[in-house]
Amino acid sequence: MTIKDQLTVALREVEREEKTLSLQLADDFFKELDQEEIVGGDVEVNVSIRTAAGSAFRFVYQIKGFVRVQCDRCLEEVTLPVECSETVKVCNDDEIEDNGETVVIPSSQLTYNMAWDIYEIIDVNLPLQRVHADGQCNPDMLSRFSIEEDSESDDEF
Repeated sequence: MTIKDQLTVALREVEREEKTLSLQLADDFFKELDQEEIVGGDVEVNVSIRTAAGSAFRFVYQIKGFVRVQCDRCLEEVTLPVECSETVKVCNDDEIEDNGETVVIPSSQLTYNMAWDIYEIIDVNLPLQRVHADGQCNPDMLSRFSIEEDSESDDEF
């Protein structure tokens, strides 16, 4: 079973009873997505899925683990912890317009893939400044930035 299969939920099954999933996602999950922000990681995802009013479903995600991203300061990989929970409402209806708060899918779609939800929840909950702790950045790279900044300040005079 591929990661894509693990993250695809049959919505008709959820209509009958609430569904709970526990997933362990690693580097291959992030590599399979069409994104360049998160290099890899290891996160545990617990998802509770239940029906809401009408043709809507409520996905409650609880995510805990770590991810690796590029350091904003030295461009080397930095490992960051992630722990968050979010709720995503998915509406299976052709008549409802997307209002930004609800994911709207066609009524003919009988499955829903949670991969992009999980990625976006992780990405949004990472710090704005993604850097190593003081003193842990690549010193060679930092010295190159220092040289570049010095040459720019010399040019100003």
